[in-house]
Amino acid sequence: MHAHIHNEETNNTNTKSHYPNQRHFITREIGIDAGHRVTFHGSKCRNLHGHRYTIEATCVGPLFTEGEQQGMVLDFGFLKEEMVRECDEPCDHGMILWIDDPFTLKLALGGDSDILARVREAVQLVGYHQLRLNVDDNTGGKYYIVPFVPTAENLAKHWFERLAARVTQRTDNQASLYSVKVYETPNCSAQYPTNPTNPTN
Repeated sequence: MHAHIHNEETNNTNTKSHYPNQRHFITREIGIDAGHRVTFHGSKCRNLHGHRYTIEATCVGPLFTEGEQQGMVLDFGFLKEEMVRECDEPCDHGMILWIDDPFTLKLALGGDSDILARVREAVQLVGYHQLRLNVDDNTGGKYYIVPFVPTAENLAKHWFERLAARVTQRTDNQASLYSVKVYETPNCSAQYPTNPTNPTN
């Protein structure tokens, strides 16, 4: 896990920063292991397979001038806690599946269409659903059901939306989540949003 920091000049002077003409960017990185598939892909990506995902969350804002986060945009430890909560705990060593993937009904739900209907309702309501089925007798597993094909692009947007409010809360509305970048492999990544607006203006 890694963390980075960068600062940038801005014309925004209405901040709590000790340096009113600067905003700072910080980045925290975590890694998770998870499986997925791209349902209708024309090659091997349609098969169930896994990745060592690397997830980078970048935040932007002025520095705190007092309290335990003095001199920080957001404590790296606090950002890690939120990334673990929203990305690692529900998804690590599990399967990320699209609700409309036929494998979801067959693999995760044992062919039970009634359970599928309830899971679909939950996914529509909150944007995902976690399942842990028959873990004790080793016939089930850990599943994270989402309303989209779980590509890196879609996961970057999903995790951005899950983390954005948490970053705002942990900084008393002072900092914002700037972007989330998801690596499926060291050579393949997706970022959301691709051209963020200035959240400090």
